[in-house]
Amino acid sequence: MTSFATLFFVWMALLLRIAHASFDILPSLSGQEQMAIRSQRDLMSNVTIDQLPLVGVNLRNVIFNDESVNDTESLEAFQSLMQNGVQSFRLDLQQNDSVYNLANTDIELGTFLLAFESFVNMTDDNLSANILTLHLNISNAALYGNSSSNGSVVPSSGSVPNITYTLDQSMGRLRIYTPDDLRNDQLAGATYDNSGLSSSGWPTLNNFLYSKRRRVVITELSNTLNYSETPYIFDSSILHYDVRNKTLETPTTVAQLMNISSISWRYLEADFTPAEIREYTNMGFSPIIANQYSKDNFTSIETILNHSVVWSWDTDQPVTTHTATPKNSDSLVAYNCAVLKYTMSNHSAFWEVNNCYDKYQALCRYTERAYEWAVTEASDTYFAFDRRSESHCPDDYRFALPRTPLEQFSLIMHLANTTYQNIQIWVDMNSIAVSNCWVTGGPYATCPYQKVVSRRNFVTMLTPVTVCCFFILVLVSYLNLLRVPIHSNRKNWKRLLNEVSKSELDGVPS
Repeated sequence: MTSFATLFFVWMALLLRIAHASFDILPSLSGQEQMAIRSQRDLMSNVTIDQLPLVGVNLRNVIFNDESVNDTESLEAFQSLMQNGVQSFRLDLQQNDSVYNLANTDIELGTFLLAFESFVNMTDDNLSANILTLHLNISNAALYGNSSSNGSVVPSSGSVPNITYTLDQSMGRLRIYTPDDLRNDQLAGATYDNSGLSSSGWPTLNNFLYSKRRRVVITELSNTLNYSETPYIFDSSILHYDVRNKTLETPTTVAQLMNISSISWRYLEADFTPAEIREYTNMGFSPIIANQYSKDNFTSIETILNHSVVWSWDTDQPVTTHTATPKNSDSLVAYNCAVLKYTMSNHSAFWEVNNCYDKYQALCRYTERAYEWAVTEASDTYFAFDRRSESHCPDDYRFALPRTPLEQFSLIMHLANTTYQNIQIWVDMNSIAVSNCWVTGGPYATCPYQKVVSRRNFVTMLTPVTVCCFFILVLVSYLNLLRVPIHSNRKNWKRLLNEVSKSELDGVPS
């Protein structure tokens, strides 16, 4: 009987496993990978949000395409994408009575947004916050009903769902950057385009994340909504959204690069190989991964993400930094500075950590022009290229680094058109102020999280003192409560002293 019961429960467990097939969730990012992503975000703080490289996925193709996977596990897989640096999402919606559902699922839009919002709340601090974008694609059938047998459209029996109400209930207005926010920023002179301050441009990432404290931009690809009733959503006119067009020409001149940078929100949705997604990310596009995945191969998307989410640092970089002087050596060591390593054979360039006291040439940019570069003739330590002493850079140039993949692409073009082959060049990126906090602005630049780090160090130093003080306080309290023998004999000692005093003679003995 016991054997039969065991077989029965094993059989039931197998049936449940088959009925509820699950995703293998992507592993969490390592501390090193988080540091790389954070440093990229920080160096792009003065880049406008429409020019950011935002790696995305078509959620219908990547996750919500397998009816055998339950809703909870699908949403967990979605959150794991965000935790691995994915920032843009195409979301296909269809109407189900009076609500929107994710296409081909039973997941309501409100349920999806709750999972989305939980990640936004979890990362809503200066260390982790970043911009996220949602691109809604609402099928016409969702609004107008299904086609009849003769091809005519049958009106939907239910009313059109109120998407603004759903957003209010599931996310709230607070973290959404709306068309009204953009208009207010433009009127306040807080927006820019590729030529500078502009009343038709977009705010910088720093303004978006820290001044406005926004996190999310929502657009609609299908242009079916009534925008007078959906004040939180941008229409598709703000986007340049290509689908499966991988024949785009590679830019070869600065003029072509400038033309690309004049286009806002450049997305390319396609099936990508790792090499292709890196190529199009470098060319200034935000790739939307449309590859088909299932519960069995979902984790293989990690290979593509590894070739696109981190576009600056080389593999296994930045390494944990340290500063020390080797024994029996007069040389100084401070692995707190970044070099750009260019390889001519494949025209690639990535950053890696190096000793600030080693001597290399340095990268300079012409004033504020994003795509005009020069490499110093002289080699020197990183500290010699401080912005306070621009003697090494040519006139009107300053020590710099590429802030976006498109800028790095322009630098590769510059190096390929010169006599440089394999070369390492100092770039304006260091962790001198606080180890492992990578900043731009020369060796005197401060870490934006220094207060956080200092507070942690302060707590670490204060803890032993606090414990000792608490122990002493307890000991003193205990002694005050305890009757010490000398206190209990005080009356006896006083009586004896009085008796001795009475026996003594007054005056001076003869």
